[in-house]
Amino acid sequence: MKRRLAIIMTAVIIGCLLISQGTNFAEPASGAVAGSEAGAASASAPVDEQTAESTVASGDSGKAASIAEGMDKAAENEFLILYVNNTTTEIAVQDKRSGAIWYSNPQDREQDPIATGYNKAKLNVQVEISYLDAAGNSVKYDNYTHSVQSGQYVIEKVSDGLNIVYTLGEVKSDIDTIPKYISEERFQTLILDKIEDSGDKREVEKRFKHNEQEKRYERRDSSLKGVGLKKVTEVFEQIGYDEEQKAIDNAASGEAAASDLNVKIPLHYRLDGEQLKVTVDSGGVEYPESMKIQTLSLLPFFGASGLEDEGYTLVPDGSGSLIRFNNEKTYATPFRKELYGTDSAIRQQIRIQNDEAARLPVFGMKYEDRAFVGIIEEGDAVAAVEADISGRLNVYNTVSPSFKLRNLEEVTLTNGWRSSTVKKFQAAPFQGNISVRYGFLGAEDASYSGMATEYRNYLIKQAGLTRLTDEEGVPFYAELIGGIPKKKFFLGIPYNAYEPLTTFDQAESVLGQMLDLGIGNIKLRYTGWFNGGIIHDLAKSITVDKKLGGSKGLNELKAYADANHISLFPDATFLEAAPNADGFKKSQASRFINGKLAHIYPYSAANFREEDEQEPGYVLSPNSLPQIVNGFIDDYEKLQLSGVSLRDLGSMLNSDFNRSNVIDREEAKEIVSGQLQQISGSVKEILVEGGNAYAAAYARHIVDAPMTSSGFIITDETVPFFQSVFHGYINYAGTAWNMADDQDSTYNFLKALETGSAMHFTWFNADSSAIKMTEFDHLYSADYRLWIDEASQRYRELNDVLHDVQSQIIADHRMLADGVYQTTFEKGKTIIVNYNDTESNVDGIIVGAKDYWVGGETQR
Repeated sequence: MKRRLAIIMTAVIIGCLLISQGTNFAEPASGAVAGSEAGAASASAPVDEQTAESTVASGDSGKAASIAEGMDKAAENEFLILYVNNTTTEIAVQDKRSGAIWYSNPQDREQDPIATGYNKAKLNVQVEISYLDAAGNSVKYDNYTHSVQSGQYVIEKVSDGLNIVYTLGEVKSDIDTIPKYISEERFQTLILDKIEDSGDKREVEKRFKHNEQEKRYERRDSSLKGVGLKKVTEVFEQIGYDEEQKAIDNAASGEAAASDLNVKIPLHYRLDGEQLKVTVDSGGVEYPESMKIQTLSLLPFFGASGLEDEGYTLVPDGSGSLIRFNNEKTYATPFRKELYGTDSAIRQQIRIQNDEAARLPVFGMKYEDRAFVGIIEEGDAVAAVEADISGRLNVYNTVSPSFKLRNLEEVTLTNGWRSSTVKKFQAAPFQGNISVRYGFLGAEDASYSGMATEYRNYLIKQAGLTRLTDEEGVPFYAELIGGIPKKKFFLGIPYNAYEPLTTFDQAESVLGQMLDLGIGNIKLRYTGWFNGGIIHDLAKSITVDKKLGGSKGLNELKAYADANHISLFPDATFLEAAPNADGFKKSQASRFINGKLAHIYPYSAANFREEDEQEPGYVLSPNSLPQIVNGFIDDYEKLQLSGVSLRDLGSMLNSDFNRSNVIDREEAKEIVSGQLQQISGSVKEILVEGGNAYAAAYARHIVDAPMTSSGFIITDETVPFFQSVFHGYINYAGTAWNMADDQDSTYNFLKALETGSAMHFTWFNADSSAIKMTEFDHLYSADYRLWIDEASQRYRELNDVLHDVQSQIIADHRMLADGVYQTTFEKGKTIIVNYNDTESNVDGIIVGAKDYWVGGETQR
């Protein structure tokens, strides 16, 4: 009997599933909107007739994963299922391969014992904006408190996802067409005196109460309904009392209607292959001009972990950082990092913190048996990644992106002995798209190495990232400095002079010594070779510096490099104009938000302030960049050089807040990317500094790549996420070993082994005294004679270990113990490095103090 019953139940379930699969998910409906959006379905109306109450076995952990009650299927493809709760608008994504379910909001949030008030309500949020009110206070609007709770949203299903339009604020009603207060004078002259029909005049008078004390007429809301409201509205329209007049009366009484702060935010979810794409069309966000929206936060609780979960959050700080779940560092500031470094068009009079830039628009979260990775696809240049731990505001660990829609700057106004500070906003807000892709990893890939693979695959598909071919050995990046400006004196009179540090002949000599000492695969980056040295004139044309040997000397150096298989990368900078640079016009400069030219001063090491007594340089407007690059390429092609070093196009990104034509960072990124593409069509190989993600498609070499993190208190571990993304596809090296804060060659050597990095040195040929009394005295350790012997020894050893893995990816990286790390390459070679002062024994493998071990394909 039990067997027959089981068979019958199985048949019923299969039948129900077959019926549900025939549901038309493209059918628009559900959600709700109030007021003018009449005709939409109720907020509690179902998205479709199927409710997702089934249980799916998790392929990762063997545990059962169930869709939360109230969730309805909205879309499905080969890999993912998208669900929505049409009452709360929260969503869930199920990975069909593993059965794992990811929610936009914590499902046990009502039991949170820490969160109260606003923080409790915020656990329901999918999108939030912040703005400054008239008093300068920061105000937050979110889709739950200001939209969902009042049913002011519309849900529409489409074939591959879901559209939700939120109306934040109070929806306009017909009564709002009538001001709440009108002064005695205006009520008499603008309204009563213009009404010709006595009956209409009595009709209007009885709908308002005269307040003699305040000398105004006050709207009687109780009588302005139905026919009465319709009659008064018609009369006001007849006498020409329009929106402009209403705005004047509202402003005079200080009663700006709540409906004037309405904001519409379109949020789109799409299943795109193995990823969920979440998009906000920023240009489609509607809000009043008076509302200066600063930031938009997206899915702040997606994938949030709780007190019982084990794992970590990945944040893009330098090479990468991990924040362990529930690390109890509530005394530390929450993590927030803007992408791609600082914007030089936003003035910073004081610069204290010298932290690592976030080069990659990626974040993620790893649980014990699953993980997700977020890739900011659009709007990344105005984005920041934010993360926090449990115990501060709630019991959840979170990571999410936010987007700066409008920047501001504080301006101090003085009048005699009085002064005041006001906030000035950029003239036009960011109006581009915002989109984030979420990828989902099963147990085997649930690590930051797996997240790196996911992002690398994205770059291969979207940016055309291509594999390196097998090279002769590990690259050795040698920067040789040509000429610098130097102030000299004649009969006590100062004058500006040119100081050659490494001529072309001397560069050839240094290269010869490197080759004799066994250094191979040399990548020569030659800085300060044209237009006046390392701080050169505008690069729209090229004049090779004569004191270095001129064009003839450069040609001879090129011939020598070609004959000895040395790659030559002459260096140029484009995004800043040096003080008194020839060819530069101030009309080509960006502007600060306050309208002044965006100038650049050096910062004092003593007090961290701008040294504004010196002659400033200027931030070049992105608008001026194409013309300069075109001129540069025209002259550079004549030199017949196969490589070029771009000092700033891969590491800096600046806005232009010129009020007549604002260029935000996202627009600047597109302009810079266009110039990188154009340059890549003229030369064989490009070398960049820093390695911002948008340059990845064009660069073959990166120097000054992030090798560590900023070490923020809230973070727990630095990881080579950057290196795990690019190894095997782009050659890279960190800061020059002799220029780094830590010049310990043993540490730098072990770091190169751990991260698969090349060696990098900055040198010049002149005596070190040549840089005294110049702004380049930080190069005191750049005399190549001090380093070349040790560099050659380290290179030979590094090349012996890494020469056969240059075109392989880093398959896995992990910490084995404090100060002990293991890196595994694609074909199995494994390197363990020990940074400690004592030897380490890991599973029977003994690694000496400050030493390494190689296994897999090759034994040391």
